[in-house]
Amino acid sequence: MAVHRRLMLAFGVAAVLCGCSVGPDYQPPEIELPTLFGTSSREIVSQETAPDPEIVRWWQTLRDPELDRLIERAIACNPDLEIALTRVQAVRTQQIAVVSAALPSVEASGALAQGTGNDMTKGRATPALRSATNSTSLSKINELGGFDSVWEIDFWGKYRRLLEAVRDSAQALAELRNAVLITVIGDVAMNYTNLRGFQLRLQIARNAVKAAQKTAELAQARFDRGLTNELDVTLAKRELATLQAQIPLLVAAIADEESRLALLVGTFSPDVIPELRAYRGLPHVPSRVRPGAPADLLRRRPDIRESERQLAAATALIGVATANLFPTIALVGAAGLQGGEETSAAKKTPPLTSIWSFGPGAYWPVFDFGRLDALINVQELAAHEALVNYKKTILAAVEEVDNAIKQYRAQQQRLRELRVALEQARRAVTLATERYERGITDFLNLLDAQRAEYAIEDQAAIAQEALIIQYIALYKALGGGWELYDALPPIKGTQPALAAAARRLADGWQ
Repeated sequence: MAVHRRLMLAFGVAAVLCGCSVGPDYQPPEIELPTLFGTSSREIVSQETAPDPEIVRWWQTLRDPELDRLIERAIACNPDLEIALTRVQAVRTQQIAVVSAALPSVEASGALAQGTGNDMTKGRATPALRSATNSTSLSKINELGGFDSVWEIDFWGKYRRLLEAVRDSAQALAELRNAVLITVIGDVAMNYTNLRGFQLRLQIARNAVKAAQKTAELAQARFDRGLTNELDVTLAKRELATLQAQIPLLVAAIADEESRLALLVGTFSPDVIPELRAYRGLPHVPSRVRPGAPADLLRRRPDIRESERQLAAATALIGVATANLFPTIALVGAAGLQGGEETSAAKKTPPLTSIWSFGPGAYWPVFDFGRLDALINVQELAAHEALVNYKKTILAAVEEVDNAIKQYRAQQQRLRELRVALEQARRAVTLATERYERGITDFLNLLDAQRAEYAIEDQAAIAQEALIIQYIALYKALGGGWELYDALPPIKGTQPALAAAARRLADGWQ
């Protein structure tokens, strides 16, 4: 009964003390941010902001069903996404190992030996089981077997802090996976836009070749009638060949974009070429964008969320390091059987007798020349570094969005001006053609007007593509798009070592 009371007291004290966790409790830092993008007025904000439905599926605002299908394929099959998810699952599984380390462990050991000593089992069984041996009535102990258990009582919250750190690290990796997801979505949208842009430029180049062909035929006809000289014919043929030389480069660029898209969706080029071969126009860009407020980035941007989780993990590790300053207390128990040779004076004893031992153990590094305290300081510095990195990530994110908005507006203005220039260039070609056919103007004026029209039309196509690319870059900077895909699959279940060994053996190590 006395032993029973001592055990109950020990467990009662453990239950009370296990509620204590040394080290600082993590609190998300409050950050001062601008009230709007591009302004200097500031406010203190937290991470709690409401999601914007438009940003959650921003790519659908481009109104291109083919792009939507490609993005869904990439989300399902992209190799980089699968690698990132695998890393998340590995750290999530590691949480099981941390929890298991805080629970009692049971091991089996045994020994069987002959020799000249009086205890042949030393060194062949665990210390806990060896401590239970009894040499009464035995001259030698040469058989020993049984089980022992160790439970390190988490008085100071070391394992709870370690579990916090692993959980926060898993969440940080999950945010990294979300960042990869946004990158993949953005890369698919950008490469698709590049592909459609090259297809548009190829169409413009072929139209320019047709126009140059007609001009060359016109010059040849006038030369045949004696209305012009051979120089006009030569210049027309030169311009035609120059334009034709652009087409192979554009065809090669289209093939390159098709290969990049195939890699992003996790397949080979022939699997995506048929659906992309026909030109269906560039994606549509909305006339206005709604970037929201800088405070929204704290919730949306995965890189900010990742750095915040890294800060939380670093803070929890301070508690792990601090717990090492205090005594490590464990309950150790063992039970088993022993056998050996009887003494000459002993009465007949059973071939095997039961043995057991139970009790607490403690370890306390009372004098270490400051090593453990230095390790706490190191971890505190690591947490401070994580805090600075968190603030730096926010600064970079706000600046990235600011610059993306400015670039988007600049591309809008550039495209408007180029469209005006293109309208005038087409009018100039019409006038020059009419005047040349009537013999009023020189052929060089017609050639120059046609060359300028093609150059401006090509620039306008590039500017239109650049506007869409900048729109995509802006929404990548805003960080939305992962919210509907952040659910993680369950991790594999685990079994105790004996059951796991049997299962893996039966499954052929699968």
